[in-house]
Amino acid sequence: MRFVVVAVRACALAVAVWALVSRSECAFVTRTCLGSNLFSYFTVHSAVLLVVALLVAGLHTAAGAAEPGWLTGLRAMATTYTVVSGTVFGLLLANAELFGHLFLVPLSSQVLHFVLPLYAVADFLLAPGRRRLRWAATWASTVFPALWAVYTLVRGELVGWYPYFFLDPALVGGYRAVGTYALGLSVYILTVSFLTVAATRLPAPRTDEAQPS
Repeated sequence: MRFVVVAVRACALAVAVWALVSRSECAFVTRTCLGSNLFSYFTVHSAVLLVVALLVAGLHTAAGAAEPGWLTGLRAMATTYTVVSGTVFGLLLANAELFGHLFLVPLSSQVLHFVLPLYAVADFLLAPGRRRLRWAATWASTVFPALWAVYTLVRGELVGWYPYFFLDPALVGGYRAVGTYALGLSVYILTVSFLTVAATRLPAPRTDEAQPS
């Protein structure tokens, strides 16, 4: 069981890194976008966090070490953020005509928005070793999105560019509308985080290796 988990996580890690590298080509290869813009997307931050969580979790599993609570918390946040970024992008994609925007979805973007969120959920639910999290972890998951939102709004005002149209006051009718979108996203993040923390109270899968008595 341990070997299977390590192998699957290694494959997922390789796919996630490939997707991130492919998305960064516009900044570092073709020079068609700014690197600072690329790394302002919440999706990219979510994927990077997932890569870190998978790497650390994979090393713990390979070493046969028990998963510490902070690592379960890190995996929970990575799962929450990737699910949120994936579902929000899916909604935007499904309603592209309504919003009046054209969304390009190359393979790397499909992996980041759809494949990684599904894998993150499966890994969190099915991989052995997760620890029971406190309910306070639900609120902790809102800290980074709040900081990211402040950074995005301040930077957007300075450079005239926003990673998502619903954060651009000029496109949605002012900061009150931006605040409404932000409130809706906050509620959704809390909901997904609550479900993720609740999942740690379910019986966790166990390895098939005998434990020393």
